[in-house]
Order: sequence, then structure tokens, then C-alpha cells
Amino acid sequence: METSGSLTGHILAQGWSDTPTERSSNARVMIVLAAALGLLVAISVAVVLLAGDALDGLVGSVLNG
Repeated sequence: METSGSLTGHILAQGWSDTPTERSSNARVMIVLAAALGLLVAISVAVVLLAGDALDGLVGSVLNG
């Protein structure tokens, strides 16, 4: 085996197995992503509703004041 002395040559000489490593299923990844998206949407809706109430109270007190 010929070695060039470079780091790249050393890394390439280590080799990789031809069989792919087992990965997690795509279904589980999709479920986690959907749950995260649902949580993000729920938090966003709560923030919009609370901000709307706060602005309504502020504007209402200024207009009625």
C-alpha cells in the first residue's frame, strides 16, 4: 500500500464499508417533524391571540379614554 503522507491520503486509506449503515426510518423522522411543526404553529397562534388582546386593550383604552 502506498502512502502519500497527507492527511487526505490517510483518511482515504482507512476505507469505508460497502454496506450502508442502518438509518432510522423515514416515518419516525416525519412524525417528529410534524410534531415540531404542530408545536410551532400552536405557539404562534397563542402569541398572535395574546398580542391581539393586548393591542385591543391598549387601543381601546386610548380611544375610549
